[in-house]
Amino acid sequence: ALIGRAKQLGYHKLVLSAFPWNAAGMALYQKYGFRTVGIYEEQGFLDEKWVDTIIMEKIL
Repeated sequence: ALIGRAKQLGYHKLVLSAFPWNAAGMALYQKYGFRTVGIYEEQGFLDEKWVDTIIMEKIL
């Protein structure tokens, strides 16, 4: 629904970030056509430590 609506509104690209340990989430995103484009190192602070995030995008 979100991807279709973004297309209707004329969006060119969708971008998301995910934690590297969220394999199930990243598999779902890949199923819908997202691809990994990079890593933001130490992007978030979780459980008293800095953590990386994976950046994914889908060209519409």
